[in-house]
Amino acid sequence: MTKRTRRQFLQHGSIGFFSSFLVSYSSLAMDKSDFTGFVVSEDEGEAFQMRDGTSIVKIKIAKSQGSESISFLSESFRPGDALPVHKHLNEDELIYLHKGSGLFTLGDNEYHIKEGAVALVPKGIWHGLQNTGSENIEMRFGYTPSGFEGFFREVGVPVGQPFIRKTMEQRRAIAKKWGMIYKD
Repeated sequence: MTKRTRRQFLQHGSIGFFSSFLVSYSSLAMDKSDFTGFVVSEDEGEAFQMRDGTSIVKIKIAKSQGSESISFLSESFRPGDALPVHKHLNEDELIYLHKGSGLFTLGDNEYHIKEGAVALVPKGIWHGLQNTGSENIEMRFGYTPSGFEGFFREVGVPVGQPFIRKTMEQRRAIAKKWGMIYKD
């Protein structure tokens, strides 16, 4: 039996641990061998009216399309409108401000952001965005893992149908179902 130093044990143990993690992660990410990806045009995607009916969310890439590890969406909302401060319990979120400007809340901090800004929001961190500019905000955002896009299907109204506003109580119940909490 070969005697190992603590350093050798940790080095070999770490390699084994990370190797098994990578194998597990790659099998999760590639669990559908027939999934080859796809391309979505600007005008494509499931579109939903949100909040007062003037904000539009488009689901571009979703779990239901075979993407297990990431979803991708777009949203447009007018000056003065805001995404209420909230947090996700199950997903990390990546947000890209394509057009417009606003005040972005991230944890205990506020940032004045403009076109081109990117925010990484780990799960469990409060965040929100208020459109403080003079034009519509257009943002692109995604979640990992995928699945949270179902929230928009449930809380929104498909574009083309009459808009029926949900109460904040209804929105909170739907949010809770999808692992999201609004800050009071």
